[in-house]
Amino acid sequence: MTNTKVKWFNEDYDLGCDVSKLEELGFENSSWKDDIAPSFANDKMQIYFLNRKKFKEHEGRSKFSINKILNDGSLKGIYETDYFYKVLQLAKLSNEINKNQ
Repeated sequence: MTNTKVKWFNEDYDLGCDVSKLEELGFENSSWKDDIAPSFANDKMQIYFLNRKKFKEHEGRSKFSINKILNDGSLKGIYETDYFYKVLQLAKLSNEINKNQ
């Protein structure tokens, strides 16, 4: 596995997956220091990489939180999963839907 770490709060945060797969789909690191976790986003979707072991506020949640970016810039949670392949499936599907609109 390559490309698994990003800087967040001035430390290396291991995402536990190869984010270059998201970058190939047009996603960019959208991590912001005030966010709940590091994230990658395109213009329609933002994916947070939660860490249940490190952060109490992540307990009981899945590893990946997928959110739709609404027209006003706010987020709507649409799916959570512990599996990166499902994140990639949703990202690909989102890209296909957006291409056809």
